[in-house]
Amino acid sequence: MDDNSSSTETGKNKFGQTDLVNEQTNGGKEKVLIVDDMLLHLETAKLYLGKSGFEVFCASDIKNAWELLIAEEPELVLLDLVMPGESGLNLLAKIRAQYPQIGVVVMTAFGSEEIAATAMKNGSLDYIRKPVKYSELTSVVQHALVKQRQLNYRAKSISNLQTAYEELQVSSDSILHCMSAGVVALDNLLRIKMINYAALKFFDLENQNVLGKDFYATLPDLKKNSLLKQTLINEKGFRLFEVAHQGPEKDLLFSVNTDVLFDHHGHKIGVLAVFDEISEQRNFQKLLKERERLTIIGQMAAGMAHEIKNPLTAIKGFAQLLSTKIKDPTIKEYLTIMDDEINRMSQVIRDFLQLARPKAPNFERTDINLLFHDITSIIGPQAFLKGIETSLKTDSMIPESLMDPGQIKQVVLNLTQNALEVMDKGGKLTLETKYLHAAKEIRLDVHDTGCGIPRDKIKNLGVPFYTTKPEGTGVGLSIVFSIVEQHGGRINVQSEEGRGTTFSVFLPVR
Repeated sequence: MDDNSSSTETGKNKFGQTDLVNEQTNGGKEKVLIVDDMLLHLETAKLYLGKSGFEVFCASDIKNAWELLIAEEPELVLLDLVMPGESGLNLLAKIRAQYPQIGVVVMTAFGSEEIAATAMKNGSLDYIRKPVKYSELTSVVQHALVKQRQLNYRAKSISNLQTAYEELQVSSDSILHCMSAGVVALDNLLRIKMINYAALKFFDLENQNVLGKDFYATLPDLKKNSLLKQTLINEKGFRLFEVAHQGPEKDLLFSVNTDVLFDHHGHKIGVLAVFDEISEQRNFQKLLKERERLTIIGQMAAGMAHEIKNPLTAIKGFAQLLSTKIKDPTIKEYLTIMDDEINRMSQVIRDFLQLARPKAPNFERTDINLLFHDITSIIGPQAFLKGIETSLKTDSMIPESLMDPGQIKQVVLNLTQNALEVMDKGGKLTLETKYLHAAKEIRLDVHDTGCGIPRDKIKNLGVPFYTTKPEGTGVGLSIVFSIVEQHGGRINVQSEEGRGTTFSVFLPVR
């Protein structure tokens, strides 16, 4: 078999390219529909095209032609424009609208070039003058088929590109929507052209339509840096530039990267900015440094406490001994005060040592409700003397759980003691236990009606040596947070100045 026959069968030329002349779209004979009211012309054209290897169908009116076209879907239609009844131009329009993959070549008599020109404008591939030169008919049909295949191939390519673009657009939108970083694209006038969900959330714009609006008019507090404007003017992006934004609930810190946007011609069309929220990261770094500093201080304090503990024990012993020997009531009163202060100092030292060297929990099955009843009995007399009403609410559905009862008791006692101290003029102390079925957690609430804690100070609660009380050491709450953390739990603080505070301890059910 020679090269020419091989290329014809495979539909490729010798360069490996698609041979549109020889390729047949239906894998067999190509179909041609001839529409003409002259029967002699129909039969003659059918004979010539049939000998050239085409499968030919004939129709002598528009209605029959349309029915054949629907049934057979030919590759090409030879259409006489002047037909009885309906115009051939109408059929041409229907074919182009509903079957754009089918090619049409119009036939027109001499003197009807104006109609033929109209047909060409409306999508006809070519036109043939009547009377038809049948010797040239096959060549006209073949070239028309090649042209239609090219059009079909182009239309399919465009359709595939459009589909790919739409899929890429959907994919890009999904990626942008899922990104944790905020992404904003502006045009050359700094108007917002695209903004993803994270950016809308960062800047509290979720319920606003900001597309087309000026970026700095929408977010005026970012104007002081003019980061995006500088990027656009200088055509040079910024990397890891830190920008602060005042949010409705808290201040945010962003690490921002910017770049200039260009179209495929290299023309500048806008600027892109990516906002990474690093507030928590910065706060964590500050907290880590503070913890390192406090750890050093704590170790020093623990060492000092250990050194003070022994002589303090001796002083306490001698004070108690003197109290038994001395009869003077005034001096005995002084010795009693001395003993009380030594006890207070000893407690502070024990707290320092516990914070510096916390004990591992001794887990055992514990009924938290019984524990709360014991705590209520302990704090009851002190609350009564201060005119504070106490209330206990327990959830009977709470199962026994593994915990260190002594340490959890210390947690609740520390929290209740703090609550009693902030209610100098009376109030109400509420202790409550609750079983959270879905989370498999026990919630322990200590609620007071005291003065409340300022919002900016809540975040520092639990930091060693941080205290809001004039005579506090900042150790008690640190121990509370440490114990809860060792139990795999967490603490939440809700407070409103002038109305009170609720400490909620969450412990996992084990």
